[in-house]
Amino acid sequence: MITPHKCLKKLEWLIGHWKSEKAVIKGCGNKTFSYLSEFKCETVGQPNLIFHINGFNVQPLDASDTDTSTTLQWPNELKPFHREMGFLRVNPQDENDMRLSYLNSQNVGITCTEEGEIDSSKKKFTLETKTIERSCFAKEPRVVKLKREYLLNENDNNVLNVTVHMKTSKMNDNDEPYEHLVIKYRKTSD
Repeated sequence: MITPHKCLKKLEWLIGHWKSEKAVIKGCGNKTFSYLSEFKCETVGQPNLIFHINGFNVQPLDASDTDTSTTLQWPNELKPFHREMGFLRVNPQDENDMRLSYLNSQNVGITCTEEGEIDSSKKKFTLETKTIERSCFAKEPRVVKLKREYLLNENDNNVLNVTVHMKTSKMNDNDEPYEHLVIKYRKTSD
């Protein structure tokens, strides 16, 4: 295993391979889907972490299925759905600086720069978009804002909760981003 850069000590808990136990997508309307998500966080010794996030096997949840707590089983065959990767960066000059930035690119045709802060007492960080760019043939509606929260479970260091809020071009200017993704990951390896 590669030793993380010294400025990443405050985020070492994130390094590893995580698989979802529960993952739900909520659309801008009333549509809700379950899916499988895989999250790999690795280091190469530089002052950043490399993220790979892969979504698979999206299935609609019908209106009568209100139990989103059901754990999905990981099948042998995975149908790719969503891909994103990026770099979570910290300030290499100041180990006490709790600011971070996330440079992200997605297979749906968008790239983002997100910034936020680490709450090391709770093993948590939050990111919000600073810039979003899209390819010329990305689908409508446009994503105009993302807010991500990563929180390690205080009772089980192998459980990571991720929530993503999103705002799109279909929404009014004064609308707050809605809860788009809720994922409960379990660490499967370091």
